[in-house]
Amino acid sequence: MGTRAAVVCLGLGVVTAGILAPAAPAQVKSNTEIVANVELVQISVVVFNNQGVVASNLGKQDFRIVDDGVEQKILYCERERVPVSFVILADVSSSMAKKIPFVVESALSLVTPPDDEETPIDEYSVLGIETRARMVSPFTRDEKDLEQRLPLLLQPTNGSTALFDGIYFGVAAAQRQAANEHRAMIIISDGGDNHSRYNLNETKHMLEEVDVPVFAVMAGPSLDLPAFLLPPERKPKRSPFPARGSSEPSGRPAADYIGPAELHGPRNLTTLTEASGGGVFTAQELDDLPRIVRTIGDAVRFRYVLSYKPVREPRPAEAREKTPGDPNKHKIHLELQPKEKFKGYYVPYYKRVYRSLPPLETAGN
Repeated sequence: MGTRAAVVCLGLGVVTAGILAPAAPAQVKSNTEIVANVELVQISVVVFNNQGVVASNLGKQDFRIVDDGVEQKILYCERERVPVSFVILADVSSSMAKKIPFVVESALSLVTPPDDEETPIDEYSVLGIETRARMVSPFTRDEKDLEQRLPLLLQPTNGSTALFDGIYFGVAAAQRQAANEHRAMIIISDGGDNHSRYNLNETKHMLEEVDVPVFAVMAGPSLDLPAFLLPPERKPKRSPFPARGSSEPSGRPAADYIGPAELHGPRNLTTLTEASGGGVFTAQELDDLPRIVRTIGDAVRFRYVLSYKPVREPRPAEAREKTPGDPNKHKIHLELQPKEKFKGYYVPYYKRVYRSLPPLETAGN
């Protein structure tokens, strides 16, 4: 009999106590039992000041954390600039054909390092999302080479959209291939999905259990490519199997089937990014991209890490039995204090929910 202590990392991160994302398309399950008691929770959080830039010089006394309704004592507060491994998911499916210039420009903006960086410490990989997710470029730190190749690599296709599968694929690639400890995913898409084996809820739960914050960049209607510049219209390929959680209406052309899926795009992206501790940005004009990319870069690269040992209110067994839901699921609320001092500041990106691993009495049985 025995237990081991686990560290739970949240915010622009997630529960990391022995939980890894499965590789797409098949989910890999481990037979190894993990014995763990959560003793230390770490929250990664970004604070923007009243000028809209990342705030600095805050201490643990400036934060207030409530875990499952109980205020917690913050033990440590650290701030650092961390090297990041970025996974860029570029949607090149038929539903994004009119926005391919936006997709390319967004990806190029993301791989441009900050002006104050003398040596590249971040790395980037690019996945193309269509009928299948495919690795367009593995992780590289050579931004100039990637900038030259991206316009040729990101070409429009007539494929359907397997966004959820692409997220699984990207997370698995980040965990297995990334050189940096900190990873982030940037999705450039309208958020629709009509070809994945995984559904929205499965993808959301996976993102709650991995240390990969997700941000999404969407294009407004004004960024559609003019019709005379579009390639000839082609119908997207049909899925060889029905997407889980949905079905294609009988006798309906595949080209018509794209529309309803994309209507759920904003909701899909909001659900997934919030579950991971990230957010969604919409660009109405190409000139919006530098500001959006700078915000995303700051949110991922510069952060506070707050640590505490969770203290919970004891509840009788009868109350626990009557309470529905996952007993290992915990909700976090974080704010700055005092509110008068930090008027105009905001804390948009941190994980609101995490799951702890239940303790096991024995291991290896």
